Amino acid sequence: MRKIFFTIVAMALLSFNVSAEESKEAAIRSALSALNSQVPIVAVADAPFPGLYEVTLASGEKLYVNEVGSHFIVGEVYKVQPDGRLVNLTEEGKKAQRIEQVAAIDPQDMIIFPPAGETRAHLTVFTDTDCFYCRKLHKEIAQINELGIEVRYLAFPRAGAGSKTHRVMDSIWCADKADQPALFTKAKSGQSIPSLSCDNSPVMSQYALGQKMGVTGTPALILPDGSLVPGYMPAGQLAQMLGVAN
Repeated sequence: MRKIFFTIVAMALLSFNVSAEESKEAAIRSALSALNSQVPIVAVADAPFPGLYEVTLASGEKLYVNEVGSHFIVGEVYKVQPDGRLVNLTEEGKKAQRIEQVAAIDPQDMIIFPPAGETRAHLTVFTDTDCFYCRKLHKEIAQINELGIEVRYLAFPRAGAGSKTHRVMDSIWCADKADQPALFTKAKSGQSIPSLSCDNSPVMSQYALGQKMGVTGTPALILPDGSLVPGYMPAGQLAQMLGVAN
């Protein structure tokens, strides 16, 4: 009988805690929505330190709020390690999100340049067909592949919807899969390619995803650990960063 009693009490406490947490989440959502009914809250979770909750918006931005949503902080949170090093907890959370977001992309929607031999590492790159440093990076694609690095390109037309770059990238992504790498390389070298369009082009959805991930320019490199590295990087330096340097 005593065992049954304690089991019932434990279940009641668990139910109370779950209800209390749900109530706090509801309060936070309600308070932030009261500021702006269009606030796109994706998730509410415990912050990586006691006393606050972490709210993730659809834009990828994070807020740190109290349990009733009456006060919030916008910014990055750092933790001081015992050895004095600083760890950016906000960025660590974003890295985990980026890994999930990249994993959810259908490889058929990427322009992929694989090594001829063993794939020792991979790199996801948000790119624009016209930007100087995007072209500079792609000129080294053979060298990058020789190092065992697979490059997976995603579209990020910096000038946005309806721009010339958007139309060019649509033409590439709407082409037959087997033709895409050659068309991509031609566009990167400044050559004209046949104009194509299709209803299922992923170009603008990838552009929106890049913005959520924090991409503001191209090329933007997403490493396997979810790190976002902006800008061009030579093949040898990429190999070192990915741990495949000879």
